[in-house]
Amino acid sequence: MKPRTLVLLVGLLALVRPANANDVADRRSFAQSLSKQIIRLGIKKVYVADFTDGSGNQFILGRFFAGTFSGMLDESSGFTVVSRINAHRYLSKSGRTDQDVAAPEVLANLVSEMGPDGILRGKVAVNQGVGTVEVTMRDVSGKDLFQAQYVEKLNSELRADLDAIQAGSTFHYVGVDGVSFPKCVHCPAPEWPVGQGSPSREGNVTLSVLVTLEGKADQMSVVETLNPVFDRAALECVRTWRFEPAKDADGNPAPVRLPVQVTFKMRWQIR
Repeated sequence: MKPRTLVLLVGLLALVRPANANDVADRRSFAQSLSKQIIRLGIKKVYVADFTDGSGNQFILGRFFAGTFSGMLDESSGFTVVSRINAHRYLSKSGRTDQDVAAPEVLANLVSEMGPDGILRGKVAVNQGVGTVEVTMRDVSGKDLFQAQYVEKLNSELRADLDAIQAGSTFHYVGVDGVSFPKCVHCPAPEWPVGQGSPSREGNVTLSVLVTLEGKADQMSVVETLNPVFDRAALECVRTWRFEPAKDADGNPAPVRLPVQVTFKMRWQIR
């Protein structure tokens, strides 16, 4: 699982912070349990289609979990995982998406082109900050082979993403399905908010930020607060940042949401 958070150490440097270790461990444990069942059934090649919401509609969090579990399953031995990037390219040639794979004709064409003998589909429901993923493995005739459930308490970053989705925002996830990380081209450090009633304290402000196709920071919200004065300073500063946009697997600019952590520290010692 690739990291997806940008960390700015004020006045010094920008680094990537790894994803929450507990979340990654839980997801990998679930993927390993899926792998055991896939191997037990003798499935040789698996395709993980985009997960949907409960009504079967496209869902950005569903795409996130599908892409994440596909990548983790690909780490297993004993079977092959069809590249979601290649499958999406193939489907798009005929104006299709993963939602259409349920149609017998589309599935037959995908099987002929990519060769999976198992299709992993899923639905994602979110209730009071808890995400429940119900997955079903089917053979290419549509017969259910097994079902499994994964439950995750959404961290503050995914909850912010969910709020953005509900507000109508469309974006991709860094590190999922070949989407690259945006690069800072003008990301100055925020000024220490002296004279604005700020206390003499240090710490982090984490923002949820949409990096647009034009490389602008937009639709920002505070995910982890330090103090209202510092929060405002972080928001005002990051709003001025400019990026080289993220790119999808085909090299096209792609809007992405990611957490940006701004660290306020009064003194730095370079070692």
